[in-house]
Amino acid sequence: MTLRRFAAGAAIALALGGCSSYLAETPEDFLTPTSFPTTENDLKIALGGIDNWYTGGSNQAYYIRGWPMISEVPNEQTILINATTGSKYEVDRYVNLPDNEWLWRTWAQMYGAIGQANLLIKRIPDMQGVPQAVKDRYLGAAKFHRALNHFNAVRVWGDVPLITEPITDFGTAGDVKRSPQAEVYAAIAADLEDAAKLLPVKWPDSATPDDGRPTRGAALTMLADVYANMSGSIIKQNKWAQAAAAAKAVIDSKAYTLVPNFADLWLVNNKNGPEHIYSIQFQGLIRNLFTSQSRPSGIGAESGINYWCTTPEFMDTFLDTDKRKAPTFLTQVTVGTTTFFYDTRGSVKGFGDKTPLFPKPLPYYGKFYDNGGQSIALNSGRSDLNWPVYRYAETLLLYAEAENETAGPANAYAAINLVRARAGMPALAGLTQAQFRDAVRQERSWELAFESKRLFDLKRWGLYETVVGNDPVSKVGWKPNKIWLAIPQRELDLNPGLTQNPGY
Repeated sequence: MTLRRFAAGAAIALALGGCSSYLAETPEDFLTPTSFPTTENDLKIALGGIDNWYTGGSNQAYYIRGWPMISEVPNEQTILINATTGSKYEVDRYVNLPDNEWLWRTWAQMYGAIGQANLLIKRIPDMQGVPQAVKDRYLGAAKFHRALNHFNAVRVWGDVPLITEPITDFGTAGDVKRSPQAEVYAAIAADLEDAAKLLPVKWPDSATPDDGRPTRGAALTMLADVYANMSGSIIKQNKWAQAAAAAKAVIDSKAYTLVPNFADLWLVNNKNGPEHIYSIQFQGLIRNLFTSQSRPSGIGAESGINYWCTTPEFMDTFLDTDKRKAPTFLTQVTVGTTTFFYDTRGSVKGFGDKTPLFPKPLPYYGKFYDNGGQSIALNSGRSDLNWPVYRYAETLLLYAEAENETAGPANAYAAINLVRARAGMPALAGLTQAQFRDAVRQERSWELAFESKRLFDLKRWGLYETVVGNDPVSKVGWKPNKIWLAIPQRELDLNPGLTQNPGY
């Protein structure tokens, strides 16, 4: 879907909605853009419709494939191992062109969700007969979703269209232009400031803060992330104090706690637990495909799609005493009475043996391996495991980073040491501000591995060129301008007001 068409598509999706674990109702009458929403039930349907942009429509949906494809795969910690050509290879090796399918698919889904959120933001204040508290919750949720998708877009493409009103005049839709990043970030922060005031700590009908609907904690954690990005090497605005305040508000709410055992976070049965702040929900007919894309083939009933590996160099940065190491990396799998290993043992080739292209065996992702006790061969390799957007561990690390940048490490140790204690790592103490900065960056790398954080961290830290530019896989096609991906050619063709990023 393009900017020229998303207004109509958003209106249809707004009316028809989508599936979510908290949405049981289905519309029984035809709902027109002018009559919808009018009731709280309509608002539930509409919020489910926004979620449908993330998980529905096809096996190429936003958070099933597209988002990790353009946010996780291009960093130095993930390697495509099953192709030497094609759209996935192009993203991993930085040889993608504007017609790459992952660019236009994800762009369309982001702006579809933004368009739908804009319709809700426009209409909710004028709704009659709905309690103000209900209207506030849904207005906050819509602003959260608009912020999330603008935030994702600006970190991938740089200057992007800032769409804050429904587009109803197709004749002017082609005039949409890209806005400067600083302007986009300011709008994102404003949406999240509003959302944090409007959203509840927990929705009234939910047993846990995270059930897939945005909450105050989710808005504040994303706001801390946004302010950290605004303070970094690209936007260069000092918003560290605001980032620290937003993260501390989540900590002070006492709504979340770390799960004692890191490995338990990645089990289907522990979805929406005390550490989860905002997760993309998968259940029933809506199942996560990305979880099996870093599973090896050739291991019987547990064989996966075999797309992605990680690197032994990254795995070796973990101490063996770090309790995150074993759950983060997949190095062996037991199927029945047979154990498969990632490294070659005797005459049995390991599932991570990728010679001659890679001389060392490559581990796979371990975090997303659970399928609720079922064989991964079921459901076409799909799983009910959620995709974590924000966890409380990240809130703690955002606070530690922002507090250190604001006032030095004195009041930042407690937050980072909670994360380290869970991992069985010794507490930090006695560091300079620069040493603490390095420590929290390393901690993010370990704690948040494969969760679509690394690439954006490198960009805001000013380390993108040093790290990704020197990665043996990425440097096949890497150039400094590729800090921003290409604007999809489909959008350029249909929207004359858009311009291409340099170098494409």
